Amino acid sequence: MKINLNQFLQSDLRQAAIEMICIEELARMLIIAIHEGDSGKADNAIRDIQKSHNELKRLRENKRKFSSAIQIINQSQSPTELIEKLERMF
Repeated sequence: MKINLNQFLQSDLRQAAIEMICIEELARMLIIAIHEGDSGKADNAIRDIQKSHNELKRLRENKRKFSSAIQIINQSQSPTELIEKLERMF
């Protein structure tokens, strides 16, 4: 699995890499559980993969919100306008 650096804030890259490694390991565990016919372990692996996936989505959303806020800051004509736009955003 490859990390797209543009999808995450620099401060979130380490956590994103950890989550991606976790997903890879959990996928291996899932394959073993399926091969062994252990539905309990398979269900746990699926649940944990979903948690890591949700964390990656949250980290990507951080980047999107940050990029949007920077764009608003750059386009605002006055401090009042900036505050109003950022309040609507969040």
